[in-house]
Amino acid sequence: MRFIGCKTLLLENIHDVIKRHVKEAHTFCDIFSGTGTVGRYFKQFYEVYSNDLLYFSYVLQQGTIGLDELPDFKELKKINIQDPIEYFNSCDKVNLETLPIDKRFFQNNYAPNGGRMYLNNENALRIDYARNKIEDWFKDNLITKEEYFYLLACIIEGIPFVSNISGTYGAYHKQWERRTYKKYEVVRLPLYTNSKNNKCYNEDGIELLKKIKGDILYIDPPYNERQYLPNYHVLETAAKYDNPKLKGITGQREYENQKSDFCSLKTALISFDTLLKNAQFKHIILSYSTDGLMPLSDIENIMKKYATLNSITIYKIPYRRYKSRQQINKDELKELLIYMEKKCI
Repeated sequence: MRFIGCKTLLLENIHDVIKRHVKEAHTFCDIFSGTGTVGRYFKQFYEVYSNDLLYFSYVLQQGTIGLDELPDFKELKKINIQDPIEYFNSCDKVNLETLPIDKRFFQNNYAPNGGRMYLNNENALRIDYARNKIEDWFKDNLITKEEYFYLLACIIEGIPFVSNISGTYGAYHKQWERRTYKKYEVVRLPLYTNSKNNKCYNEDGIELLKKIKGDILYIDPPYNERQYLPNYHVLETAAKYDNPKLKGITGQREYENQKSDFCSLKTALISFDTLLKNAQFKHIILSYSTDGLMPLSDIENIMKKYATLNSITIYKIPYRRYKSRQQINKDELKELLIYMEKKCI
């Protein structure tokens, strides 16, 4: 999934930092999980705690990190649905059209039928059909809570592949992009089984750290002033499917209670200090960027308050190494991985 600051191409670098500094660990916490990419990767090595304030992120976590085995959907099989993902992807237009108009939130709001162009009408209806079906199945006890989250994660994962956007949902294109002509499909997400007590949370990360503890804490906060929810509001609505009141041309949902303090220079450093203070983890790794709101010198000064002597190590990774595409020359821009060992907790 395309996501601001996604760390897919940085995973091995993060792992290298851990191997260099951590001799033994059992738990790994990704406190700002996003798409769950980091937590999914480290699930093969550790018991994972994953968290994000955005609900769609929580759904992706629950469906791939919290869930430890692929569901068998035994109750659906009793009504002759052997594979719900194949059921959705093979659904023909006749069945799609059986969905009542008043239950088509995506088609009525994010597609041309609703005056917007995030999705074409048929793909929006396919999403509506799948969302309504899993809600009905869950209410009728045909799927378990774990199966519900897995299917919901699979539904969300497929939306960006047919969305008429440049990468985020802050706005849609006025002309249809090539990807929008593809048929929307529910994505079958793979699972890694580690047989551990992995946990997923949908909370403010700073507050959550007062309640959990472990070995490795990975911190990947927002770097700039762009709040995440306005850029992913369509996915948030897909996850909640709560018929929100939408505002403006782009159909934004209310997000006042889901703003991150890391997106403001006035509050980012204070929040970072509080986060480290609350952290009950011995090994801490921060992902950041040299063009982030928090200056590197200030980051170091705050870390020194909580780190053991001489434990802070800064790794600067060239921008071109972890970005898959390069639009402008940014040779001076670096991705930062900063390790510290926290004083006795």
